[in-house]
Amino acid sequence: MSVVVSTRKTIADLDGPNGLPIVGNLLQVNFEQFHLHVERWCDEFGPIFKIRMGPKTIVCIADSDEVNKLLRDRPATYRRRSTIESVIKELGFNGVFSSEGEDWKRQRKVVALALNSAHLNQFFPQLLETTRRLQRRWEKAADQNLSVDLCRDVMRYTVDVTTQLAFGVSVNTLETDGPVIQQQLDKVFPMLGKRVNAPFPYWRYIRLPKDRELDRAIAGIETTVNGFITDCRQRMQENPSLYDEPTNFLEAIIAAQTAEQGSKFTDQEIYSNVVTLLLAGEDTTANTIAWAGKYFIEFPDYFAKVRAEVDSIVGSDSLVSDHNLLPRLKYLEAFANETMRIKPVGPLFPMETNEPVNLMGYELPAKTPVLALTRHLAINPENFGAPDQFNPERWLNPQSSATAPHKTNAFLPFGTGPRFCPGRNLALVEIKMALAMLCRNFQIELTDPTRKVEEKLAFAMFPANLKVKFTRRQ
Repeated sequence: MSVVVSTRKTIADLDGPNGLPIVGNLLQVNFEQFHLHVERWCDEFGPIFKIRMGPKTIVCIADSDEVNKLLRDRPATYRRRSTIESVIKELGFNGVFSSEGEDWKRQRKVVALALNSAHLNQFFPQLLETTRRLQRRWEKAADQNLSVDLCRDVMRYTVDVTTQLAFGVSVNTLETDGPVIQQQLDKVFPMLGKRVNAPFPYWRYIRLPKDRELDRAIAGIETTVNGFITDCRQRMQENPSLYDEPTNFLEAIIAAQTAEQGSKFTDQEIYSNVVTLLLAGEDTTANTIAWAGKYFIEFPDYFAKVRAEVDSIVGSDSLVSDHNLLPRLKYLEAFANETMRIKPVGPLFPMETNEPVNLMGYELPAKTPVLALTRHLAINPENFGAPDQFNPERWLNPQSSATAPHKTNAFLPFGTGPRFCPGRNLALVEIKMALAMLCRNFQIELTDPTRKVEEKLAFAMFPANLKVKFTRRQ
């Protein structure tokens, strides 16, 4: 009698780092550098492997074609980790970023309409004024020879831009201490990252001081934002022309809600998406600008080329004063792309399966956590030539033998597929405006060149210890 041997491979057959009973690999990682741990394991175990974080087994994948397929197969076959949605639901702002299925489809259409190019062009004068405020802040720092925490400064900039875009309210944290809501938003992202990665949802059973502080912050945000929504509705009733020509995100999303008869886009979803925009606009764009500032310092020859381009395009102005000039900043855009290739704000992309799937030959049951190593794709020599070298010119001449191959499907700072980031255009406009202004007006250097700038992960990846000094350009 012959014996039939099954050739099916399961999660149990996947290789991965050795761990301890019960806790698995949990004690081997520092969550502020979690992305670095899994990237090193990927180098050791290959493009698909597993890790165990307490009771959870997570399948990690770093194959560009497979990751693109995963992202395109959302929201049907794959979804964001359900932990993300449950944690954000508890906090009360389950918007287009974290929602799934039909909830996501309804919200996506309205949010994309509110963030389209026409609305961003209408918003440009306010963005221009906020960029001038950042310029004045750095001029003051230069004149007083101050050390500047670059992350904190550009975060003030993105908060001001996003709040103006969201509500039509100029909070001006760049020149004042700013409103309380900015301080409240600062408390959300770090705690969100901790809760999403926690092996056990302790906060549902016991509230630590940080959890109570988060509760107070969320309550304050809800009061403030709902007040803005009430005021906005009243303003639009008094001036119906705002339904046809909205001046900010909140007006645009209310107008879209009114136009989308039968969409059932609720007031709670308006609140959720406004808060989502505030959070996403504060940290992610700011971190990209900060990393680019570091590379300006590290690569003065590339900085000089960006500056020459900016000088030639803006003429006698001190910054880009016409939104039609932004697409002409090709070298600056290449510099930003190279920054996002090496220092993406989202180096990891957590998902899970909605149904049983076959992933690279392994059978995964429904609800299997899957972690895409998106940064690892972009620094893999199979996808980009000389991947450890910062070279923006690879984006201007992708066929160059010096930087080949150049697989753009391994470059995913905004995702891909149906859930491609709807805020991409806004982010790129902010990045170009801030960096062009910096090049045009300042020299920049590290306050302490001996102090290492480190990667830290707190839901988004950011540069720690990035203190700089500005000098006015002569």
